[in-house]
Amino acid sequence: MQDVAREADVSRLTIYYQFGSRPGLLEALYDYMAARGNLGQMAELASEPDAGRALEKMVRSFIEFWASDPLVLRRLRGMAALDREIEHGVRARDGRRRHIAGEIVRRFADSALRGRRGEENFKADVLAALTSFENYDALARAGHPEPEITAIVVKLARAALGPE
Repeated sequence: MQDVAREADVSRLTIYYQFGSRPGLLEALYDYMAARGNLGQMAELASEPDAGRALEKMVRSFIEFWASDPLVLRRLRGMAALDREIEHGVRARDGRRRHIAGEIVRRFADSALRGRRGEENFKADVLAALTSFENYDALARAGHPEPEITAIVVKLARAALGPE
């Protein structure tokens, strides 16, 4: 908190007054990054009637977000291994992505799959893994540009989810 106050050229009390605590400051950082990375468009997924388009929008949204500031995201995720407060925030946001993946899977599920929670959960886990920062980062570091990463992940996700 002291380092943030020094960089912002304000007192530490001002930081505490504004954010309440270190977790509050971290939450504000995560929210700022999500807004800057355009994750607000996730709300559009619920109104998308076509499951395939919803899947593409989900993938595109997360790839755009990861690409918005990969260095900061890489560092935050690395720091999460050492700091419980950061880990808590990162895991909470990963849980949100997993929840969205579950909603997409349910939209893809055919009548034979509906109600088979184990299979739905497995597919949601796979979709969450495909749209993870770690997957994005591995593809980006291998030299794939953002549009190509999006196309790769959409193709893999469609294969994992099966027909609509």
